[in-house]
Amino acid sequence: MEIVNFFESLAGKWFSQRTTHYLATQSSQAGQSNLLIEFLPPTEASLIQTCGQVGQDPSQVLCGLKVDQDSRLDGESQSIQSSVVMIFLTPQGAGQGRFWQSSPAALPLQGDYLLEQEVLTLNSQTSANRIEERLWFANPNLRMRTSVLKVGEEVQMASFCSEIRLGLAKPSP
Repeated sequence: MEIVNFFESLAGKWFSQRTTHYLATQSSQAGQSNLLIEFLPPTEASLIQTCGQVGQDPSQVLCGLKVDQDSRLDGESQSIQSSVVMIFLTPQGAGQGRFWQSSPAALPLQGDYLLEQEVLTLNSQTSANRIEERLWFANPNLRMRTSVLKVGEEVQMASFCSEIRLGLAKPSP
């Protein structure tokens, strides 16, 4: 699968069921999210604008994703809403490259992506922690996602999500 086709397959409305485990406290928390993921072509104005903000050459953009999330943790009455734009740069090798993640609530975050055997791995790092996220499809309308948060070499949090596409898969062009 070509990397851009994988990113296109992420687009749609998704229901996500998540379990997060916090290793320091040995506690777990479940939650649900509704995700709306929009595939963005490299000419999308919001991608070009974000490139200007982070000092990235817009001619290197492969594609982007806009992710709107509405989440609720079990036992909580209020939902948490967020929006993120991800910019994927042209691969530097077979299925691997750099990405930027930008949201109104946080500083832009840079990381690496790798598509290998139809599993997408996203690695990003801040001065305080490192996050590894992996996504793969069980079928076109069911995907799995794991993430691990490390501080130094110590795992602080791990999560697993199963995500169901609401509606049918996007038809192939």
